[in-house]
Amino acid sequence: MGPQEYLLLFGASARAAAFSALRARLRPWCADLFADADLHAACPALAISANDYPQRFLSAAAAGPPGPWMYTGGLENCPALVDALTRLRPLWGNGGDVLRRVRSPSALAAQLRAAGLPCPRVRTDPARGSPGRWLLKPRDGTGGRGIAFFTGTVPAGRSRCYLQEYVEGLPCAAVYVGRDGRAVLLGVTRQLVGEPWLHAGAFHYCGSVGPLALTPDTLQRFRRLGDCLAEAFHLRGLFGVDCVLRDGVPWPVEVNPRYTASVEILEHAMGGAALAWHRAVFDPAAPPSPPAPPPIVATFGKAVLFAQNALVFPAEGPWVMVLRQPPALAALPAFADVPPAGQHIAKGRPVLTLFARGDSERDCLERLRQTAADLDRRLSGS
Repeated sequence: MGPQEYLLLFGASARAAAFSALRARLRPWCADLFADADLHAACPALAISANDYPQRFLSAAAAGPPGPWMYTGGLENCPALVDALTRLRPLWGNGGDVLRRVRSPSALAAQLRAAGLPCPRVRTDPARGSPGRWLLKPRDGTGGRGIAFFTGTVPAGRSRCYLQEYVEGLPCAAVYVGRDGRAVLLGVTRQLVGEPWLHAGAFHYCGSVGPLALTPDTLQRFRRLGDCLAEAFHLRGLFGVDCVLRDGVPWPVEVNPRYTASVEILEHAMGGAALAWHRAVFDPAAPPSPPAPPPIVATFGKAVLFAQNALVFPAEGPWVMVLRQPPALAALPAFADVPPAGQHIAKGRPVLTLFARGDSERDCLERLRQTAADLDRRLSGS
């Protein structure tokens, strides 16, 4: 990557990846659905309308500054578009051929079973679903949207879906860097899913807390899982695996072959830049990969507050501090993904992201809950 080049970031939301890029001393240039105020304050950002998403990324890639590109959440479900964008500029990530395989529920389950790793059963034809506790999941879902318990029938308009066995346990997410058929585990976080205090819909991702303290046996299980996936699917660079942790055993439910939402939590915990590892996989001119992450001494968390009711985002509030005086990149911000003042936010849509640091997972969660409650009181009067 040359000194005058940018790293173009495309996806539903690019803010977290952009700040990670800045921590890795890269120059982000972003296009996403939000183009939030704090993203605009940090780097060039182009807002993509929902009507133009995701095809608008093609013209953005053609007109953008020189440099490679990478995708964030959402585009892992668009392998043909990823291939088209990669014909325009180099990709720092996994191409369409990898996406088609690793995002296939049946291919993923078959590979995990062949490796002797636990995984939920899947049924690719929901109409032939058998008795038991099953989740109905969209094949092109992201962030938990569209997931529901299977009631025995498939709702109208839900043809592209499948069944996955429901597994009880702690929702968590592991982050890896894949290279040459192996994977380095950067850490594991607890996932906040469908939390009422954040007004998130059922099964919707709404935050991350961690890193989790793992026993040596569980840590080894996660490492073996990452190596298995990196080798079988040729995963390169940053990728995440959503799991359910049950009795110390990770049960993988989905692979996200890209930068994931929990990466920035791990970055703050280890005081490093995950995109430095990512860059080293794809850029021949990159410095050597950083050393292994140091021991973790604190717990960090992020939570996404959703709108309990439709609102107009106010001009004043505690979030303005990150716009008027942005914190140092290494410092944990109080808020992120801050909408422009006056923006109309529909019920159920994300409002903004809040962060906390605590001495333990419980302490961190309590701090997030307090901040969310304070924001609720303030926004209810907007």
